[in-house]
Amino acid sequence: MAELPRSRRERIPPSKRLNRRRSLWHFGSGEITVALSVAVAVVWCALVVVVSFRQPVLGGDFMEFYTFGMAARLGDWAIQYDWPAFHQLQVSLVPNSDPYFYPPSYPPLVPALYAPLSFLAFPTAYVVWTGLSTGIYCGLTALAARAATFSRRNAVLALLLFPPFIAHQALGHSTLWPLIGFVGGWWALTHTRPAIAGVIFSLVAIKPHLGMALAIALLATRQWRTVGGIAIGLTLQACATVAICGTAAVAAYLSTTLRVLSDTGIINPTDSRFSHGLRTSLEAVLPHTLASAGWIMASATFGWLLVRAWRRSEDWTLRISTLLVATLLISPHVQAYDAILLAPAALWLSSWAVSKRQPAVLVVVVLLSAAFVVPVARLWGFPLTVPLMAWLLWQCQRAVPRPEAVQALG
Repeated sequence: MAELPRSRRERIPPSKRLNRRRSLWHFGSGEITVALSVAVAVVWCALVVVVSFRQPVLGGDFMEFYTFGMAARLGDWAIQYDWPAFHQLQVSLVPNSDPYFYPPSYPPLVPALYAPLSFLAFPTAYVVWTGLSTGIYCGLTALAARAATFSRRNAVLALLLFPPFIAHQALGHSTLWPLIGFVGGWWALTHTRPAIAGVIFSLVAIKPHLGMALAIALLATRQWRTVGGIAIGLTLQACATVAICGTAAVAAYLSTTLRVLSDTGIINPTDSRFSHGLRTSLEAVLPHTLASAGWIMASATFGWLLVRAWRRSEDWTLRISTLLVATLLISPHVQAYDAILLAPAALWLSSWAVSKRQPAVLVVVVLLSAAFVVPVARLWGFPLTVPLMAWLLWQCQRAVPRPEAVQALG
């Protein structure tokens, strides 16, 4: 390129001449969109190939939920607690699923969510569920992106690459329903509708063990209107369950729940490398009594850190981020696909880390996202996801200034 005349160059301020030299690490929003779009296309095309040709049964665990749908269609709401009978129904629907035995322990009304899919052939039902759940997930991430500093379009594309979400879709799982509860509750709280937030939060009861941290945070910080909303939502669910499923199904659910609580190994995956629950990890190396005691003590500590973060900050985005991290730390049963709950937290914490110049938080968020789906990300059999989440929870409550400190600065 021809050099500018000297007189012309002298008119350009030195700072602007320097800025014309583009940094190799600076990318425009459009370039990021293109790169993310290509990455999404490549990853999901590869996933389709893996799902189509590598999985022993299409959709992984989706066969369980497809069987749920047929059970609801038949009106047999208690069959999910009769595990041999449930297995027979599963094999009748998906004949090559005989080697896979599931011990469901969901609330009785959950199969109704999958009843429409039972009218479709199994492969078609899996494709429809994958498309529908992906659409819901994109809607939730777009909603969550309103509170981030990133472009909403790029945030959605980036979260389509979130490893736990990919695992969730490949296995056709159900943690999307609690995610709706958490993100919907966050949205209602940011719009000063605590009672409505509580009703939406009650959706987390689809997987009750994921509501333990929520109960601790709301009760300890005296969010009574939200607690009241949850009570209303749970009451409506209970009435619908009794009216539709009957008392026999409710009794079977309660007895199954007690059975699972007394022996958590029943619902653990056969391959322990995909389990990320603190309690199940402790039970792998300690006697049941000691493991339970250690889990209770650790859960109390995580609950204390969660409450500290909630009391120090009035920002619902940061509060729900710490809640989602604590949820997976406290829950006794966590698998890789359950970490889909961290998708909005990963977005919010990344945005927070950039704005507060906390590069360590950003690095840990990235490492944590990958560690959930990498089986070797363990130390002496212990999942690295647990200490990474614990560090995030500690860092979040530590980085928030105390209310008295904020007043003093004001």
